[in-house]
Amino acid sequence: MKKANLINLLIVFIIFSVFYIVDLILTNNNIDIYFKINIAPMLKTLILILIYFLLMISSMLYASRSVFNLYIAHIRKTKLFDSQYALGISSLITSYSFLFFKVEFYYYFGSIILLYILYFISLFLYDNTFIKKQQKVKVNVNEEIVQSFLDSLGGKDNILSLSYAYSRLKVELNDISKVNLDNIKSLGASGVFVAGNKLQAIIGSNAAELEKAIQNCL
Repeated sequence: MKKANLINLLIVFIIFSVFYIVDLILTNNNIDIYFKINIAPMLKTLILILIYFLLMISSMLYASRSVFNLYIAHIRKTKLFDSQYALGISSLITSYSFLFFKVEFYYYFGSIILLYILYFISLFLYDNTFIKKQQKVKVNVNEEIVQSFLDSLGGKDNILSLSYAYSRLKVELNDISKVNLDNIKSLGASGVFVAGNKLQAIIGSNAAELEKAIQNCL
């Protein structure tokens, strides 16, 4: 996830910085390629704001949502490259508009800072909403459910470690092939994710209660 976030932030920074450097070179060498149509400054500003909002902000939100879907919500069909491609194209068009309209330097760097703030706020809001939804009670903990979870995880001997985080039960296993994912979902888990020999099941607000009950049986 950290790598994906870094790539998204670098795409914006590098493209905006390159166009700003081009602007400096053109200015220092008295090369004039700038927009010549006589329009009011207010209209020029409005055009730039529309381009920025319609392209940059929407593509930045798309990029942050894609990172969230892939790494937090575990929606494996998410195509991260598509969002990065859209972010790159939007950055190119927006930066070229800044260059063409001869905007001041603070437009370039102010835009980058605003996008970064928006990016991390959106990630936080996505994550916070996701956690609240997950923390609704999903599994009623009782002796029968606990035994069923143990059986679905391959038995006591298959469990190396057990913990919980927020609404998730986290299990490290000897042999992941012994796990019955469908059974775990049928017991009330709203999602089950596997990485290597580690498993996470979305239990809800009583994940800690279930973890404690299983620990007592080990």
